[in-house]
Amino acid sequence: MRLVSLAFILCAVAATAGADDRPAAETTGASQAAASPSPAPDRAPDQAGESDAATGDPSAPTPSVATVAAPVALPPLQPLIPNAPGGELQDLDRRDPQGDSAEVLPLLVSPDDPQAETPAVEFAPRVLELPDAWDPRLHADLPWEFCGPRSGAAGFTGPTAPTGTAGIPVEIVADRVDYDRNTEVIQLRGGVDVVQTDQRLLADQSTYDRRSGRLDASGDVFLETRGLRIQGDRADYNVLTRQGTIDAARYRLSGSANLLGTAEEAEILSEQQSRYRNITYTTCPPGNADWSIKARDLKLDQETGMGSARHARIRIGKIPVLYTPYIFFPIDDRRRSGFLIPSFGSSNTTGTDISIPYYWNIAPNIDATITPRIMSTRGLMLGTELRYLDRFQQVEINAEVLPEDRRATELGTRGAVRIEQTGRLGPRWASAIDFASVSDDEYLRDFGNRLDATSLRNLVQRGDVYYAGEGWRALARVQQFQTIDAAITPANRPYGQLPHVELDLDPRRWNDLIEYDLEGQYDFFDNSARVHGNRLVAVPTLRMPMRRSFGHIIPRARLYYTGYDLVEQAEGLPSRQSYAIPSFDLDGTLVFERDTAWFGTPTLQTLEPRIYYVLTSFEDQSNAPLFDTTPLDFTFASLFRPNRFTGYDRIGDENRLTLGLTSRTIANQTGQELFRASVGQIYFFEDRRVQLTGDSVEDDVRSSVAGELAARISDDWSARASLQWNPNDTEAPWEKRVLQLRYAPTDGSRLNLAYRFNYGDQPDLRYEDTDVSLQVPIGSQVKLVGRWLYSMLNEETVEAFAGIEFGRCCWRLRLLGQHLQTGNDSGNTSLMLQVELAGLGSFGNQIDTLLERGIYGYHTD
Repeated sequence: MRLVSLAFILCAVAATAGADDRPAAETTGASQAAASPSPAPDRAPDQAGESDAATGDPSAPTPSVATVAAPVALPPLQPLIPNAPGGELQDLDRRDPQGDSAEVLPLLVSPDDPQAETPAVEFAPRVLELPDAWDPRLHADLPWEFCGPRSGAAGFTGPTAPTGTAGIPVEIVADRVDYDRNTEVIQLRGGVDVVQTDQRLLADQSTYDRRSGRLDASGDVFLETRGLRIQGDRADYNVLTRQGTIDAARYRLSGSANLLGTAEEAEILSEQQSRYRNITYTTCPPGNADWSIKARDLKLDQETGMGSARHARIRIGKIPVLYTPYIFFPIDDRRRSGFLIPSFGSSNTTGTDISIPYYWNIAPNIDATITPRIMSTRGLMLGTELRYLDRFQQVEINAEVLPEDRRATELGTRGAVRIEQTGRLGPRWASAIDFASVSDDEYLRDFGNRLDATSLRNLVQRGDVYYAGEGWRALARVQQFQTIDAAITPANRPYGQLPHVELDLDPRRWNDLIEYDLEGQYDFFDNSARVHGNRLVAVPTLRMPMRRSFGHIIPRARLYYTGYDLVEQAEGLPSRQSYAIPSFDLDGTLVFERDTAWFGTPTLQTLEPRIYYVLTSFEDQSNAPLFDTTPLDFTFASLFRPNRFTGYDRIGDENRLTLGLTSRTIANQTGQELFRASVGQIYFFEDRRVQLTGDSVEDDVRSSVAGELAARISDDWSARASLQWNPNDTEAPWEKRVLQLRYAPTDGSRLNLAYRFNYGDQPDLRYEDTDVSLQVPIGSQVKLVGRWLYSMLNEETVEAFAGIEFGRCCWRLRLLGQHLQTGNDSGNTSLMLQVELAGLGSFGNQIDTLLERGIYGYHTD
């Protein structure tokens, strides 16, 4: 039997010592024991005998695991090795980590000639490169599913660390155990395995001091603590203080991040902190050192989630590309203060463009990013992003300022600000702010849309307060716009709403048959360049829905009330006016189903005819201003809406019937819609006299035909189309055409083709574009990306970029060239470079953001 309990051996030795005072014989054989790190007091021989009796019969079977529930004080023992000089233990044979060679350090003083000259000694660090093959124990049960910090790693502890036997501080297993009761030192040889709670040490041989808890191990040492594994040649480690050193170390951080490296010496400072000397470090998988950090010193702090290195060289392969005397980087995804990776770029509007962001972790719920931006042709700009988050709201403020623009000194100080806020002020109250402003009309064109504004013509400035009551809702809003398109005259700029108030009653049922609700609005529309003033809207509604499994029919009646109190109304027109316009509509749908197949897949096919009738009386509203009303965009969905205008300044007179037909093909097993086709048309029974402006009358008896189509041709191919055809126009019957074809065989491969055409009622609304974007992998490491948006109407490129992505799990390089049309006769051409190193960050331009916007379906890994 290989394993014998150390407790059994100690009891036997103690009994022998009590009977005979001669030195104990050397004990051999495989042993396993529980040893307390606390010192054991000397005991009298009779006490030793009591200990023997308490321990039990030595001839009893020995368990494989010690079952002592608490540390037991052991009697002093005689030296196991007789004739030891000075009563001290002889040193164990230790394997020199460097082997028996002439490369060992010379003696400083010759033992044969004390007067001999001391030889010069050069302390050169050992070169420990990342190996191609790693000890499998470093990576056992730790899959390399990601590189660098784990997303959402806060609180992640990784695989369960080894635990010792409950109630026993230290559990030791070894092939051979020698114990000196005078010094309380245990010598272990062969298959040494020391476990204490969540830490474990394996070695070929070791000594263990029970008094201090110190382990001096050598020969294939392996140490595992929570979140850290280290393998080396020699270790000096204390199981009580959890501190120590390991020579010729190879380490692996687990749990919060995937990273590894080598070091001449690894020092365990605490359960969460470790320090390394003359190191290599990488977040690349084992055997794939595409990039690494080689540094004199490295410190990893799992408590703060940060690492720092001194005299560091960032290497691609083994070629140094960047030196820094100090680098500070994350080892998980927690927030902390420090400089972020700078970005570099160049364009013909800014020249050489360098941004050096600094992240300031002000508090757990407040942070800021301060970014000096150096532009060779413009000057120094300072940008700030401030974020605040608590249980009730979140706020984000982006601001940037350029004190003096060397290319446009006449504009003075230039800058921009964007404020976004959403919050809940209680169980029923909510708020939202979206405010954007720039110093001049050319700002976004010169410096880019870093504000992420949704419009480059009118910047929104809006604040909302919302209240949800029992069965009703209220909204108060203040909104205005900053127009930054000089071509838009003041009279054509959008109205501000100072304020806008909404009051809506939720639908309620009466007698389980009729539903009723109410929509109400009040606005003060502000624009000093044209008529402005107050508007009040109320829309009560009654409907009687009848729904069945095969369809529905819903009759509805409503009354549109609109009242105005205007300022600076045109001469001869009333300042106060109001309208009450009744309306009735009827919506009916039937659903027919049948079982069929879609290219061999069992499916359900539907046929859904739909009718929609609207009757709205005529009311002359030509004296009313146009505050927020425009023609409703004509699509298949607009065929089934009661008003052909947006807003409430025009309520269209209607007497029309819409006929529509939709067919769907749905997979039986997954419920996925494989095919959908819809077509519809409006038939008018009366002329339409209500217009936005003028006294013209629409007398067409039929509308344009609107159709939609969507198909999943295969797992890789999908198509969509939207068409609008006017049978009343013989010269240009096609009013709108949108065709889209997408191919995505894998998550990282896609091709998007699109054609968009809109004839438009006005010349400035017309467009005809083609759009091609792609992401094409070439092998497993290279991808080509690109987009070309071309205006066929203006015969010019609106936007084009092309680039290459190269990389693997732990790094990625992107090189991109872009041309962007910024005006009728102007454009901006730039060359961008971005390098991402997992665990360090990205260098250069934010190309990944540009690709996500320009290539449908693209996303970073």
